[in-house]
Amino acid sequence: MTARRLTGRAKFLVDFGPLLVFFIAYFFGARLAPVFGRAVAPGEELFLAVQLFLPAFAIAFAYSVWRERRIAPMLMVSGLAVGVLGGLTLVFHNKTFFYMKPTIVYALFALTLAAGLFSGRNFLKTLFDGALHLPDDAWRTLTRRYAFFFAALAAANEIAWRWLARDCDLTAIGAACAGEAAWVNLKIWGFTAINLVFALAQAPFLARHAKEGLGTGN
Repeated sequence: MTARRLTGRAKFLVDFGPLLVFFIAYFFGARLAPVFGRAVAPGEELFLAVQLFLPAFAIAFAYSVWRERRIAPMLMVSGLAVGVLGGLTLVFHNKTFFYMKPTIVYALFALTLAAGLFSGRNFLKTLFDGALHLPDDAWRTLTRRYAFFFAALAAANEIAWRWLARDCDLTAIGAACAGEAAWVNLKIWGFTAINLVFALAQAPFLARHAKEGLGTGN
C-alpha cells in the first residue's frame, strides 16, 4: 500500500478520537459502567478514563503509522509519554502521573524542536512533509515560536493541575477531587483551543513566506 498523509475524517479521528473516548469515559463512565456489569466509585472516574483512553490511543497510533508508513518524531514522543505515564497511573493507582502527562509531553515537544534546531535538523518541517513550503529561515523562526509555545503550555499545565488538585489525595481509592473535572476540561478543550488559536495566529507569517518557499524549492 502506498504511504500517504492522513487527511480529513481519518486525521480528525486519529487526533481527537482518543480524547473523545477519554471525555466520555470520565464524565459519563459512571452512568454507563453498570450496563456492563461494573460500578465506578466516586473519585475513580479518571482511572476508568485512562483505562479506555490507552487502547484508543494505541489504535489511533497504530493506524497512523500503518497508513503513513512512518513515525513522526512528535508522534513518537507523544506515544511514549502516553504509554508510560498512563501505565504508571494504573499500576500505582496514582493520578499524579496522568496529571503530569501534558507537562511532560509539551516539554518534550519543546526540547525536541530545540534540539533539532541546534543539530541542524528541523523536525517541524519534517512533520509537514512537504505540505508547506517555506524558506529555511522561516522554518527556523516558526520552529522557535512553537518551541517557546510548547514550553509555555508545559508550565501552564503544571501550574493548573497543582493548583486545582492542591487539596486532593491523588492515591487514595475512592477519594474525589473537586478540581479534577476543571483540569480534565482544560486538558481536552482548553489546550486544544489554545493550540488552534496559536496555529491560526501563525497564518499571516505563513502566508508572507509561503511564496518565498515556492521560489526556493524548500
